[in-house]
Amino acid sequence: MVKILKLLGNLIIVLIIACCLPLAIPRIVGIQEFNVVSGSMEPEISIGSIVYVKPVAFNDLQRGDVIAFDSGASVVTHRIESIDAADMLIHTKGDANAAADFMPVAYTNVRGRVIAHFPLYGKLAALISETTGKIVAFILLIVGILLSNIGEKRQSEKTDSTKGTGRINPKIILALGIVIVCGSLGGFAYIYMGYQKSENLYDSLEQSYVKKAEDVAVVQDWTDMIDVDLAALSDINPDVIGWLYVEGTDISYPILFSGDDETYLRTTLDKEYATAGSIFLEGYNLGDLSDCHNIIYGHNMRNLSMFGKLKFYKTEEDFYEGHKYFQIITKDGKRRFEIFSYFDTEPASWVYTVPYYDNPEFQKYIDDLVRYSYKKTGLSPASSDKIITLSTCSSEGMRFTVHGLQCDEITY
Repeated sequence: MVKILKLLGNLIIVLIIACCLPLAIPRIVGIQEFNVVSGSMEPEISIGSIVYVKPVAFNDLQRGDVIAFDSGASVVTHRIESIDAADMLIHTKGDANAAADFMPVAYTNVRGRVIAHFPLYGKLAALISETTGKIVAFILLIVGILLSNIGEKRQSEKTDSTKGTGRINPKIILALGIVIVCGSLGGFAYIYMGYQKSENLYDSLEQSYVKKAEDVAVVQDWTDMIDVDLAALSDINPDVIGWLYVEGTDISYPILFSGDDETYLRTTLDKEYATAGSIFLEGYNLGDLSDCHNIIYGHNMRNLSMFGKLKFYKTEEDFYEGHKYFQIITKDGKRRFEIFSYFDTEPASWVYTVPYYDNPEFQKYIDDLVRYSYKKTGLSPASSDKIITLSTCSSEGMRFTVHGLQCDEITY
């Protein structure tokens, strides 16, 4: 019975190691891996696959290559349709999509070329990468180590008789298991510290540079709900272009603009790395938020920070009724937006088209936003209106978008 339990313990440790090595080894040699959660590249790359991506020079890219690239706050894997060498733009399309992607990809947003992909493992990789998966793996490792060491004293007495037989020393397996356990604990600590760092930073910004009404529900004028010292924030980081506040919530963050969709994906206002990153404006928009349609990205954090609470619009029945408005505060004034649509969409969908102008094409775009909305709000914006899209990650590789119509404004 002891031998069976020891064998089971060793088997558990070996399986955990086998699951983690395909994630750990590529990173050591500079290769990134992503799990595929949408079917836009089927049948070649199926849902649940893991793709390995290697950095590639622009001149080495070719038509037909499958590349991974940043699209807002997400990474998309699509095939190259054509290349604009003059402007270093890449036109892409998902194999399973009827049409090419709406926006060309700037080379600066390309993570690399897909060099390998394997079906099914992506789901396991995603599970291991999640906090819950790490906890399960950690517990299994502890169980495996305990089982592996059952009767260890008696086994050690027989060491001499087993030397030279070609058997794998259980202590080697145990050492690998301990390394992974320590790595898991380090991962937990790193995630926690990253969350804590972001929370501390934004709490500090709120206390130092933001004044909010104690009870916004009783404020008679929306302009009195919040005031922000943007000039002081700009002194800290000149990429701060405004402040976003969703009325009645703690979604209250600075908006940054770098001209790309990568700089602030995992970087905070003080230019330090953090998992939560920053709230930032789409790189193809104008930095003064003067476009007819602006897109603002934020992560959907597990602790509900950043854009984590946007999901409540679709999960809580009465949330929209109490949270119809959000504000954008800039150095020039305040703008108030009324939410008229929200729904899930694909990472590279038509929703992420910018810029737009007051013309029939923009009107059709707005009408489609209204048509796809989960809730019929009764609002029908015109192409002459200003529209802002808030975008964050959703389930199964989709993106959740919230769309607001400018309904009021004051200038300083």
